[in-house]
Parts: sequence; C-alpha cells; structure tokens
Amino acid sequence: MSNDEPEYLKALKEQQARRKNKSAGEAPSQADSRKSAAPTPAEREAVRWAREVGGKEVVIAGSVTGAKCAILLHPITPFGAPRITLEGLPNREALAARIQAATGAGENVLGCFELTTGRPLAPAIVEGKVTFTAGPPRSIPKAESPERMIRKAAAQAALLAKTRKVDDGRGGRGR
Repeated sequence: MSNDEPEYLKALKEQQARRKNKSAGEAPSQADSRKSAAPTPAEREAVRWAREVGGKEVVIAGSVTGAKCAILLHPITPFGAPRITLEGLPNREALAARIQAATGAGENVLGCFELTTGRPLAPAIVEGKVTFTAGPPRSIPKAESPERMIRKAAAQAALLAKTRKVDDGRGGRGR
C-alpha cells in the first residue's frame, strides 16, 4: 500500500484481508454443515405431509432444515397460480405469530406440522389467540444402525447363496 491512499481504502483492504484469512483457516460453521447434510426422517416426513396436502408442486424453503415446526402457505394473488410453500419455524410461538401474519397478509394457511412429534397441527384463532389441535401421529421411519444393516445384508447373502442355481458347466451367461 502506498501512503497517498485514502484511509477508507486502507481500512477496506485490511478488512478484506482479515476476512480472507479468517475464512481460509476456519472450518465450516455448524449452520453451513447442517444445510449440506441429508434431511432428518422428521424433515422428510414433513415434506411428504406437505406434498399430500398441497400437491406435488410444493416449494420447500431452506428454513425447514433444523426447524421444530413447519407451515404450509398458499398466497392469494390475482395473477396466475402462486406457489405453495413449506416454511420452517423454530417453535410454536413463532408458528402462531406466522399464522397471524399470514391471515393479515392475504395468505391461506393450508396446515401446520410439528416435526418434534411428527403430528399435523390444526390451527384455530380463538379470541385473537392462535390455538393448535394436534392430529394423529404420522409414522416416521427411524434410521437403521449400520450394524443392523450389515447383519441384514449378511443374512440376505447367505439366503441367496443357498438358493442360487448351480452352474451346469456350459459357461457363458444366461445362454
């Protein structure tokens, strides 16, 4: 750097150098690694529920990752067919606030889903306060342990080895 540069340019270059050094030596944050990770079984079930309620063309917002509750919204618009969106929220209080905002903003709330319990929620506004009625729990498949997957594969391989046809000696494949 030369001494005749304005102070703001010097400060800007120093700040950029600090950011570059910080990002180069730093591991990705938990939020970044969470977004690249596969969705949890509860998140997959929420998406499945949203597609059952809203149709195949539901748009899944990135906020569903790591959320505790989700809301399915359909904007009311005079132009064309708006997209139905599944948004994730951190808790029931935020969900209640989002429902009140949606009713004021001209959006239809098609439904809510609680990822922690795996239940759809039916919202109702009683005396200006949002209340929820939980529906029946949905079956969320649990992830299998690697040990169990290996045991199942070994048992299946043993069964195939017992039932496999003996080679008749002609050679070739399926001729």
